[in-house]
Amino acid sequence: MSIEPSEQLPITEIGVQQLNLSYSHEQDRLLLKVGLSDQTEILLWLTQRVARVIWQLLSAESNLPATLVNQGPQANLPPQRAVQQFTQEVKAVETLQKLDFETAYQPRKEALQSGGMLIKEVQLLQPDALSTIKTKVLDMQSMDGFQVRLNLNQETIVAICNMLQLSAKEATWTLVAASAVPASIALVPTDKKQVLH
Repeated sequence: MSIEPSEQLPITEIGVQQLNLSYSHEQDRLLLKVGLSDQTEILLWLTQRVARVIWQLLSAESNLPATLVNQGPQANLPPQRAVQQFTQEVKAVETLQKLDFETAYQPRKEALQSGGMLIKEVQLLQPDALSTIKTKVLDMQSMDGFQVRLNLNQETIVAICNMLQLSAKEATWTLVAASAVPASIALVPTDKKQVLH
């Protein structure tokens, strides 16, 4: 995980030890607590909109079975793709079963931003040959100008998706998986002039 103010100050890279996601009735938001190896923590407030964006970015990456991620059945998959998907789902379920959801989150002595940071924008950064990113990264921008980058591995993705599902259920929020086909619009020129009132 790295944290940096937007004014391009040096990046601080810190190891993540624990994650916890819970719903706050008073705030009507999710609170993501990130326990760090230097015995501090980061508190990230997630609105329903931001939680949905994270879900849309990570649910397909989690490879959890469709029934676990609220996606409809994958109709008419070619046999080879169906076997590949099934294999990925089995691995994801095995990963989920190995994760420790029993140990209580241990609050740290100090939060890096007292009261937490309200996240306003989220994107998933993918490693490629041209970037310095070595793993998938959940890049989050806060309202107060901080950028929080959470390095993702398959365990982290599965854990976040599982916690999002449980917390959204408690909040009575609906999470919708990303559509396979992105939304688009086509502008078709016509010879007729149209007047809009």
